Amino acid sequence: MDINCGNSSYEDNRTAEVKFRDASIVLTILLSGVGVWIIIYAFWEHLGRPVPVSYMVQAVDLLGVIMCATAWHFTSTFSIKELGLIPDNPKKTFLQTLIICGFSLVILAAIKIFGQLYDPSLFQTERGFFDIRRFNSYQVLYLITSFIQEFTARCIMQTGLKRVCAIKHKTIYAIIHASIIFAIFHIEYGFWFMIGAAVLGGILGIIYEKQKTIFGVWFIHWFLGVAAFLFGIINQ
Repeated sequence: MDINCGNSSYEDNRTAEVKFRDASIVLTILLSGVGVWIIIYAFWEHLGRPVPVSYMVQAVDLLGVIMCATAWHFTSTFSIKELGLIPDNPKKTFLQTLIICGFSLVILAAIKIFGQLYDPSLFQTERGFFDIRRFNSYQVLYLITSFIQEFTARCIMQTGLKRVCAIKHKTIYAIIHASIIFAIFHIEYGFWFMIGAAVLGGILGIIYEKQKTIFGVWFIHWFLGVAAFLFGIINQ
């Protein structure tokens, strides 16, 4: 009997067992996280929204941290590179991110222009078309919020789903499902915001797969949120 063949078969079986175990854990964490958040949201609505939406954002960020920590503890260890914390080409990532942010700024400006052509009172700010005075400490703290959200959505959900999937188009599957879950975690903002979050999640998921690092999508997420607030497109 070929000993090497036997060892190879054992390793294959062991790898399959680990992947099945990780798949079960990741799916359990995602389903539990979504379920818990829907219950929290329903209770918040039942009480007549007793706390501001900003408190709910902090709550979902805390839930994201708990989900990340649970996945990290109970699944086989993800490498730092696999999590996208070490960029392959920092200069290329930086330039791509700046270009995407530039295009995003133009798109947001176009959305405001056409929106106000339809309804002049839409997307109003206190001062001007683009109100830089709206930038405050919350926008700085949003750097932390956007990192937590992207780490949860990309490094844990998307990478985790892709890692345990055994289907042909596992990357597309992972991006779609991570984007849907990402949208659910924005339920407190309403239906259209959820649709926008799902679309943004899909775009960021594609960028993450191209860049292989969280840093680009993290900055884009933060930049879009801040720019949309300064344009008055988002007012929360």
